[in-house]
Amino acid sequence: MNTANTTTPSVIGNFDAIHEETAYGWAFSPQQPQQRLAVELIDERGELAGYGIADHHREDLVPAGIGDGLHQFKLAIAYSLYDGEEHTLTAYEATTGQPLQGTHTFGPATRRFAFDLMSREAGQQWLIEHLRQAPNLTRERAESLLNAYRLSCVLHETDHVEEAHNAWNAVAEATGLHGLSHCKQGELHLLQAQPNDALTSYQHAVEAAPEYPWPHLGLANALQQLGRYSEAESAVQQALSLAPEASQAQAQASARLRNLQRVGLPDRVNALVEQGDTQAATHLLVERLLAHPDEQEAAELLGHLLHPVPEDDEPLPGQDVLHTFQRQERVLNALLDHVDTQLTESPRP
Repeated sequence: MNTANTTTPSVIGNFDAIHEETAYGWAFSPQQPQQRLAVELIDERGELAGYGIADHHREDLVPAGIGDGLHQFKLAIAYSLYDGEEHTLTAYEATTGQPLQGTHTFGPATRRFAFDLMSREAGQQWLIEHLRQAPNLTRERAESLLNAYRLSCVLHETDHVEEAHNAWNAVAEATGLHGLSHCKQGELHLLQAQPNDALTSYQHAVEAAPEYPWPHLGLANALQQLGRYSEAESAVQQALSLAPEASQAQAQASARLRNLQRVGLPDRVNALVEQGDTQAATHLLVERLLAHPDEQEAAELLGHLLHPVPEDDEPLPGQDVLHTFQRQERVLNALLDHVDTQLTESPRP
């Protein structure tokens, strides 16, 4: 009697490789050959790092008896893994949790953005704090909502823009946490270079959760992208006032404030000059240089403010060098005068 196990497996597949920031492989259900399977990438921490449907065609699958060949997956890797660390990834069929053959490493890799993004951990902590206040919430329901959050994150971080928008709306409806949802919608708009839409989302986030730092920090980022530096600085100051000590929000808000003060400096100086308040512009630049002595842009702005050269002058040989020296001299004198004034006005013990 033949006692060999002839049961047809529910899922077969392979995680083949990671190439150019995309995970490749295939997944197939012999019992349901027309079904297109969902595949998850899970990292060594158990975090979802990629998600998609195995529905791409691969020519070698049909000769191998793998259905109609439309069972390949191509999964983008979530940007949260671009943290400078090496990560180990495993692929699973999403419904059954069946692992596919093959494990691969990704990274170390980094990716920089011109704006601040809330980490998964920060958003999850916000959600957990909210769920703890929910009456009669079962453990199973809480875990289901956290899983919905994680899936929304991976859609968000892998450029599934429309699906991510829908997912965040669903999270908001299920949890009532509209502030978090609006923040993540704002991030999606920033990632798609849509600062006006991002601004609207963050304004809604501030209305929904004014006591949290992330809506204000997001608002600052959207305003900065629109060149509204003074408003952005006010928003980031509000974020700093709300951020817990030593938190990610505090660190990012502090860095954003420094960036705003540097990037927005020329616009603020020009605005003061156009208003006829050259003295205030000079004071702003002197204060900036005293706080950041190596900031070349502030030194150049102050030099041109203190020693302007008519544009229609025909420069003589060596005159550019002379003007540069004169600007540097006047900048130095302005700094020394400011320090001397402060020392003179300081109360004596």
